[in-house]
Amino acid sequence: MYNIASIGGTSIKRFEMIDEDLLQIEYVNSLDKLKECIDKKFIIVINGLHNNPKEEFADYIEYLNTNKIPVVVDSMYEANVQKFHHCGLTTHTTLLTSNLLIESHEKFDSVITVPYFMLQSYGLFTHVFNKKPLTVNDHLQADKKSFLCLNGVNKPSRRFVYRYCMENNLVQDAIFSFHNRDNDNWLESFPTIVLDKDIKNTGDGITWDNDYRDSWFKNTHFNLVTESSANNDMNQGPMPLQAFDKCFFPTEKTFKPIFNNHPFITISDFEYHKNLKGNLGFELYEEIWDYTFDSINAHDERWTKLLDQVNVISKEGIDYNLIKEKLEYNQSIFLNKDNHKITIRNILKQIDNLYI
Repeated sequence: MYNIASIGGTSIKRFEMIDEDLLQIEYVNSLDKLKECIDKKFIIVINGLHNNPKEEFADYIEYLNTNKIPVVVDSMYEANVQKFHHCGLTTHTTLLTSNLLIESHEKFDSVITVPYFMLQSYGLFTHVFNKKPLTVNDHLQADKKSFLCLNGVNKPSRRFVYRYCMENNLVQDAIFSFHNRDNDNWLESFPTIVLDKDIKNTGDGITWDNDYRDSWFKNTHFNLVTESSANNDMNQGPMPLQAFDKCFFPTEKTFKPIFNNHPFITISDFEYHKNLKGNLGFELYEEIWDYTFDSINAHDERWTKLLDQVNVISKEGIDYNLIKEKLEYNQSIFLNKDNHKITIRNILKQIDNLYI
Protein backbone atom coordinates (compact mmCIF):
# COMPACT_ATOMS: atom_id res chain seq x y z
CA MET A 1 0.00 0.00 0.00
CA TYR A 2 1.36 3.40 -1.03
CA ASN A 3 0.15 6.39 1.01
CA ILE A 4 -0.18 9.67 -0.90
CA ALA A 5 -1.16 13.13 0.27
CA SER A 6 -2.52 15.09 -2.66
CA ILE A 7 -2.48 18.89 -2.89
CA GLY A 8 -4.89 20.02 -5.61
CA GLY A 9 -5.75 16.51 -6.82
CA THR A 10 -3.61 13.96 -8.63
CA SER A 11 -3.84 11.87 -11.79
CA ILE A 12 -2.24 9.01 -9.82
CA LYS A 13 -5.76 8.18 -8.60
CA ARG A 14 -6.48 6.77 -12.07
CA PHE A 15 -4.12 3.90 -11.27
CA GLU A 16 -6.84 2.54 -8.97
CA MET A 17 -8.80 1.47 -12.07
CA ILE A 18 -6.10 -1.14 -12.72
CA ASP A 19 -4.80 -1.98 -9.23
CA GLU A 20 -7.50 -1.08 -6.72
CA ASP A 21 -5.69 -2.21 -3.56
CA LEU A 22 -2.47 -0.31 -4.19
CA LEU A 23 -3.14 3.24 -3.02
CA GLN A 24 -4.41 5.26 -0.12
CA ILE A 25 -4.91 8.90 -1.11
CA GLU A 26 -5.61 11.69 1.38
CA TYR A 27 -6.61 15.11 0.04
CA VAL A 28 -4.93 18.08 1.69
CA ASN A 29 -7.33 20.96 2.37
CA SER A 30 -5.50 22.70 5.22
CA LEU A 31 -2.02 23.17 6.61
CA ASP A 32 -2.95 21.00 9.58
CA LYS A 33 -3.95 18.21 7.22
CA LEU A 34 -0.62 18.51 5.42
CA LYS A 35 1.28 18.30 8.71
CA GLU A 36 -0.76 15.26 9.72
CA CYS A 37 0.06 13.48 6.44
CA ILE A 38 3.75 14.33 6.76
CA ASP A 39 3.79 12.89 10.30
CA LYS A 40 2.30 9.70 8.86
CA LYS A 41 5.12 9.55 6.27
CA PHE A 42 2.78 10.10 3.33
CA ILE A 43 4.22 10.91 -0.10
CA ILE A 44 3.41 14.54 -0.94
CA VAL A 45 2.10 15.04 -4.47
CA ILE A 46 1.14 18.47 -5.85
CA ASN A 47 -1.02 18.92 -8.94
CA GLY A 48 1.20 20.76 -11.41
CA LEU A 49 -1.68 22.08 -13.55
CA HIS A 50 -2.96 24.81 -11.24
CA ASN A 51 -2.74 28.25 -12.79
CA ASN A 52 -1.57 30.24 -9.76
CA PRO A 53 0.28 27.91 -7.37
CA LYS A 54 2.27 30.69 -5.71
CA GLU A 55 -0.94 32.10 -4.24
CA GLU A 56 -3.13 28.98 -4.09
CA PHE A 57 -0.60 26.87 -2.24
CA ALA A 58 1.63 29.50 -0.64
CA ASP A 59 1.31 28.16 2.92
CA TYR A 60 1.94 24.59 1.80
CA ILE A 61 4.99 25.57 -0.26
CA GLU A 62 6.50 27.56 2.62
CA TYR A 63 6.01 24.67 5.06
CA LEU A 64 7.42 22.08 2.64
CA ASN A 65 10.45 24.27 1.93
CA THR A 66 11.11 25.03 5.61
CA ASN A 67 10.94 21.38 6.62
CA LYS A 68 12.70 20.08 3.48
CA ILE A 69 9.92 17.65 2.63
CA PRO A 70 10.38 15.97 -0.77
CA VAL A 71 7.62 16.88 -3.23
CA VAL A 72 6.35 15.14 -6.35
CA VAL A 73 4.89 17.50 -8.96
CA ASP A 74 2.25 15.65 -10.98
CA SER A 75 2.39 17.00 -14.52
CA MET A 76 1.34 13.79 -16.27
CA TYR A 77 -1.88 15.02 -17.78
CA GLU A 78 -0.72 17.85 -20.01
CA ALA A 79 2.13 18.08 -22.49
CA ASN A 80 3.29 21.48 -21.35
CA VAL A 81 0.74 23.29 -19.19
CA GLN A 82 2.13 23.69 -15.71
CA LYS A 83 3.81 26.39 -13.65
CA PHE A 84 5.29 24.60 -10.67
CA HIS A 85 8.78 24.94 -12.04
CA HIS A 86 8.43 28.67 -11.25
CA CYS A 87 6.47 28.57 -7.98
CA GLY A 88 9.31 28.84 -5.47
CA LEU A 89 9.73 25.26 -4.29
CA THR A 90 13.26 24.90 -2.89
CA THR A 91 12.88 21.48 -1.30
CA HIS A 92 13.69 18.34 -3.29
CA THR A 93 11.28 18.18 -6.24
CA THR A 94 10.50 15.34 -8.64
CA LEU A 95 8.71 15.92 -11.92
CA LEU A 96 6.18 13.24 -12.85
CA THR A 97 5.73 13.53 -16.63
CA SER A 98 4.23 11.64 -19.57
CA ASN A 99 6.93 12.85 -21.93
CA LEU A 100 8.86 9.59 -22.04
CA LEU A 101 12.04 11.20 -23.42
CA ILE A 102 12.72 13.60 -20.54
CA GLU A 103 15.72 12.39 -18.55
CA SER A 104 16.27 15.55 -16.53
CA HIS A 105 14.93 19.09 -16.12
CA GLU A 106 16.82 22.11 -14.88
CA LYS A 107 13.98 23.16 -12.55
CA PHE A 108 13.59 19.76 -10.87
CA ASP A 109 15.97 17.58 -8.88
CA SER A 110 14.74 14.37 -10.52
CA VAL A 111 12.32 13.16 -13.20
CA ILE A 112 10.10 10.08 -13.33
CA THR A 113 8.52 9.27 -16.70
CA VAL A 114 5.14 7.56 -16.89
CA PRO A 115 3.23 6.10 -19.89
CA TYR A 116 0.26 7.69 -18.19
CA PHE A 117 -2.23 7.80 -21.05
CA MET A 118 -1.61 4.17 -21.93
CA LEU A 119 -2.53 3.27 -18.34
CA GLN A 120 -5.48 5.64 -18.14
CA SER A 121 -6.85 4.62 -21.54
CA TYR A 122 -6.66 0.95 -20.63
CA GLY A 123 -8.50 1.62 -17.37
CA LEU A 124 -11.19 3.80 -18.95
CA PHE A 125 -11.85 1.60 -21.99
CA THR A 126 -12.02 -1.67 -20.06
CA HIS A 127 -13.17 -0.72 -16.55
CA VAL A 128 -15.23 2.48 -16.93
CA PHE A 129 -16.69 2.53 -20.44
CA ASN A 130 -16.75 -1.30 -20.60
CA LYS A 131 -15.71 -1.24 -24.24
CA LYS A 132 -15.30 -4.44 -26.22
CA PRO A 133 -12.22 -4.14 -28.46
CA LEU A 134 -12.81 -4.65 -32.16
CA THR A 135 -11.30 -7.73 -33.79
CA VAL A 136 -9.62 -7.97 -37.17
CA ASN A 137 -12.63 -10.01 -38.33
CA ASP A 138 -14.89 -7.11 -37.35
CA HIS A 139 -12.89 -4.95 -39.73
CA LEU A 140 -12.79 -7.52 -42.53
CA GLN A 141 -16.58 -7.81 -42.46
CA ALA A 142 -17.24 -4.04 -42.33
CA ASP A 143 -18.12 -1.68 -45.16
CA LYS A 144 -15.29 0.85 -44.97
CA LYS A 145 -14.84 4.37 -46.24
CA SER A 146 -11.79 6.60 -46.22
CA PHE A 147 -10.31 7.37 -42.76
CA LEU A 148 -11.05 8.59 -39.24
CA CYS A 149 -9.65 11.87 -37.89
CA LEU A 150 -10.88 13.33 -34.58
CA ASN A 151 -9.83 16.84 -33.52
CA GLY A 152 -11.18 18.00 -30.18
CA VAL A 153 -9.11 21.17 -29.69
CA ASN A 154 -7.92 23.68 -32.28
CA LYS A 155 -4.10 23.55 -32.45
CA PRO A 156 -1.52 24.54 -35.11
CA SER A 157 -0.84 20.96 -36.23
CA ARG A 158 -4.57 20.25 -36.52
CA ARG A 159 -5.15 23.40 -38.54
CA PHE A 160 -2.41 22.13 -40.85
CA VAL A 161 -4.29 18.82 -41.26
CA TYR A 162 -7.65 20.58 -41.69
CA ARG A 163 -6.27 22.81 -44.44
CA TYR A 164 -4.57 19.94 -46.29
CA CYS A 165 -7.65 17.73 -46.14
CA MET A 166 -9.92 20.51 -47.34
CA GLU A 167 -7.62 21.46 -50.22
CA ASN A 168 -7.43 17.81 -51.30
CA ASN A 169 -11.16 17.08 -50.88
CA LEU A 170 -10.54 14.41 -48.24
CA VAL A 171 -13.00 15.55 -45.55
CA GLN A 172 -16.21 14.71 -47.38
CA ASP A 173 -15.49 10.97 -47.51
CA ALA A 174 -13.85 10.72 -44.07
CA ILE A 175 -15.20 10.60 -40.55
CA PHE A 176 -13.63 13.93 -39.67
CA SER A 177 -14.32 16.24 -36.74
CA PHE A 178 -12.82 19.61 -35.85
CA HIS A 179 -13.76 21.61 -32.75
CA ASN A 180 -12.78 25.12 -31.75
CA ARG A 181 -13.15 24.40 -28.06
CA ASP A 182 -12.65 27.69 -26.18
CA ASN A 183 -10.99 29.19 -29.28
CA ASP A 184 -13.59 31.11 -31.31
CA ASN A 185 -10.91 33.28 -32.96
CA TRP A 186 -10.41 30.59 -35.61
CA LEU A 187 -14.06 29.94 -36.44
CA GLU A 188 -14.09 31.88 -39.68
CA SER A 189 -10.95 30.25 -41.11
CA PHE A 190 -11.58 26.78 -39.63
CA PRO A 191 -15.33 26.23 -39.17
CA THR A 192 -16.28 23.60 -36.61
CA ILE A 193 -17.09 20.15 -38.02
CA VAL A 194 -19.33 18.07 -35.77
CA LEU A 195 -20.03 14.37 -36.22
CA ASP A 196 -23.69 13.36 -36.62
CA LYS A 197 -23.63 11.06 -33.60
CA ASP A 198 -20.78 12.42 -31.54
CA ILE A 199 -20.18 11.57 -27.90
CA LYS A 200 -22.01 14.02 -25.64
CA ASN A 201 -19.64 16.54 -24.11
CA THR A 202 -20.29 16.29 -20.38
CA GLY A 203 -17.67 18.92 -19.56
CA ASP A 204 -15.85 16.60 -17.16
CA GLY A 205 -12.59 16.77 -19.13
CA ILE A 206 -12.45 12.97 -19.43
CA THR A 207 -15.48 11.34 -21.06
CA TRP A 208 -15.70 13.27 -24.32
CA ASP A 209 -11.97 13.03 -24.98
CA ASN A 210 -11.71 9.33 -24.23
CA ASP A 211 -15.03 7.80 -25.29
CA TYR A 212 -15.88 6.92 -28.91
CA ARG A 213 -18.27 5.05 -31.19
CA ASP A 214 -17.19 1.60 -32.38
CA SER A 215 -18.53 2.49 -35.83
CA TRP A 216 -15.93 5.25 -36.26
CA PHE A 217 -13.20 2.63 -36.32
CA LYS A 218 -15.14 -0.23 -37.89
CA ASN A 219 -16.27 1.85 -40.87
CA THR A 220 -12.92 3.45 -41.76
CA HIS A 221 -9.69 2.01 -43.16
CA PHE A 222 -7.36 3.77 -40.74
CA ASN A 223 -7.03 6.51 -38.11
CA LEU A 224 -5.20 9.74 -38.92
CA VAL A 225 -4.22 10.67 -35.36
CA THR A 226 -3.41 14.30 -34.52
CA GLU A 227 -1.50 14.07 -31.26
CA SER A 228 -1.60 16.72 -28.54
CA SER A 229 2.06 17.69 -28.29
CA ALA A 230 2.71 18.34 -32.00
CA ASN A 231 3.62 22.01 -32.41
CA ASN A 232 1.39 22.83 -29.45
CA ASP A 233 0.46 26.46 -28.71
CA MET A 234 1.45 25.75 -25.12
CA ASN A 235 5.08 25.31 -26.16
CA GLN A 236 5.17 29.09 -26.49
CA GLY A 237 5.00 31.84 -23.87
CA PRO A 238 7.19 32.92 -20.95
CA MET A 239 7.03 29.76 -18.83
CA PRO A 240 6.69 26.57 -20.86
CA LEU A 241 7.72 23.39 -19.07
CA GLN A 242 9.85 22.65 -22.12
CA ALA A 243 10.18 23.65 -25.77
CA PHE A 244 9.70 20.09 -27.02
CA ASP A 245 12.72 19.69 -29.22
CA LYS A 246 12.75 16.20 -27.73
CA CYS A 247 9.31 14.82 -27.03
CA PHE A 248 7.39 11.55 -27.01
CA PHE A 249 4.02 12.16 -25.38
CA PRO A 250 1.49 9.52 -26.55
CA THR A 251 -2.12 10.07 -25.43
CA GLU A 252 -5.48 8.32 -25.72
CA LYS A 253 -5.61 9.45 -29.37
CA THR A 254 -2.96 6.83 -30.20
CA PHE A 255 -4.31 4.11 -27.93
CA LYS A 256 -7.87 4.17 -29.30
CA PRO A 257 -6.84 2.64 -32.66
CA ILE A 258 -4.44 0.20 -30.98
CA PHE A 259 -7.28 -1.00 -28.72
CA ASN A 260 -9.52 -1.43 -31.77
CA ASN A 261 -7.17 -3.24 -34.19
CA HIS A 262 -7.21 -0.13 -36.35
CA PRO A 263 -4.16 0.91 -38.43
CA PHE A 264 -3.06 4.47 -37.73
CA ILE A 265 -0.59 7.14 -38.72
CA THR A 266 0.21 10.08 -36.47
CA ILE A 267 0.72 13.82 -36.89
CA SER A 268 3.10 14.40 -34.02
CA ASP A 269 6.67 15.10 -33.00
CA PHE A 270 9.98 14.08 -34.56
CA GLU A 271 10.45 10.26 -34.60
CA TYR A 272 7.12 9.64 -32.87
CA HIS A 273 6.58 6.31 -34.62
CA LYS A 274 10.13 5.20 -33.95
CA ASN A 275 9.53 5.91 -30.26
CA LEU A 276 6.27 3.97 -30.26
CA LYS A 277 8.31 0.91 -31.13
CA GLY A 278 11.46 1.68 -29.13
CA ASN A 279 9.82 2.91 -25.93
CA LEU A 280 6.54 0.99 -25.79
CA GLY A 281 7.19 -2.05 -27.99
CA PHE A 282 4.45 -1.52 -30.59
CA GLU A 283 4.99 -2.80 -34.12
CA LEU A 284 4.82 -0.39 -37.05
CA TYR A 285 2.85 -1.04 -40.23
CA GLU A 286 5.61 -0.82 -42.82
CA GLU A 287 3.43 -2.85 -45.20
CA ILE A 288 1.15 0.20 -45.41
CA TRP A 289 3.19 3.29 -44.57
CA ASP A 290 6.57 4.61 -45.60
CA TYR A 291 7.84 5.97 -42.28
CA THR A 292 10.81 7.90 -43.67
CA PHE A 293 8.85 11.10 -42.94
CA ASP A 294 9.25 10.32 -39.23
CA SER A 295 12.87 11.52 -39.11
CA ILE A 296 12.31 14.85 -40.89
CA ASN A 297 12.94 17.67 -38.43
CA ALA A 298 10.78 20.38 -40.02
CA HIS A 299 7.16 19.99 -38.93
CA ASP A 300 5.52 21.15 -42.16
CA GLU A 301 7.67 18.97 -44.38
CA ARG A 302 7.24 15.91 -42.14
CA TRP A 303 3.46 16.31 -41.99
CA THR A 304 3.10 16.99 -45.71
CA LYS A 305 4.92 13.78 -46.59
CA LEU A 306 2.69 11.90 -44.15
CA LEU A 307 -0.49 13.48 -45.48
CA ASP A 308 0.48 12.78 -49.08
CA GLN A 309 0.34 9.09 -48.14
CA VAL A 310 -3.03 9.60 -46.43
CA ASN A 311 -4.29 11.15 -49.67
CA VAL A 312 -3.41 8.01 -51.62
CA ILE A 313 -4.24 5.29 -49.10
CA SER A 314 -7.60 6.80 -48.14
CA LYS A 315 -8.70 6.11 -51.71
CA GLU A 316 -7.00 2.72 -52.15
CA GLY A 317 -7.97 1.27 -48.77
CA ILE A 318 -6.01 -1.19 -46.62
CA ASP A 319 -5.84 -4.98 -46.78
CA TYR A 320 -6.09 -5.95 -43.11
CA ASN A 321 -4.77 -9.43 -43.88
CA LEU A 322 -1.36 -7.88 -44.62
CA ILE A 323 -1.01 -6.58 -41.07
CA LYS A 324 -3.31 -8.90 -39.12
CA GLU A 325 -0.58 -10.28 -36.85
CA LYS A 326 0.80 -6.82 -36.07
CA LEU A 327 -2.63 -5.41 -35.29
CA GLU A 328 -3.35 -8.25 -32.89
CA TYR A 329 0.11 -8.08 -31.33
CA ASN A 330 -0.22 -4.36 -30.65
CA GLN A 331 -3.68 -4.85 -29.20
CA SER A 332 -2.33 -7.62 -26.92
CA ILE A 333 0.35 -5.27 -25.54
CA PHE A 334 -2.30 -2.70 -24.71
CA LEU A 335 -4.61 -5.27 -23.11
CA ASN A 336 -1.93 -6.80 -20.87
CA LYS A 337 -3.23 -5.85 -17.42
CA ASP A 338 -0.44 -7.67 -15.60
CA ASN A 339 2.20 -5.58 -17.37
CA HIS A 340 0.27 -2.41 -16.56
CA LYS A 341 0.25 -3.39 -12.88
CA ILE A 342 4.00 -3.94 -12.98
CA THR A 343 4.49 -0.52 -14.62
CA ILE A 344 2.39 1.20 -11.95
CA ARG A 345 4.19 -0.53 -9.10
CA ASN A 346 7.59 0.39 -10.57
CA ILE A 347 6.53 4.04 -10.80
CA LEU A 348 5.26 4.11 -7.22
CA LYS A 349 8.40 2.35 -6.04
CA GLN A 350 10.52 5.09 -7.65
CA ILE A 351 8.43 7.72 -5.90
CA ASP A 352 8.58 5.89 -2.59
CA ASN A 353 12.37 5.73 -2.80
CA LEU A 354 12.47 9.52 -2.46
CA TYR A 355 11.29 9.11 1.11
CA ILE A 356 13.68 6.40 2.23
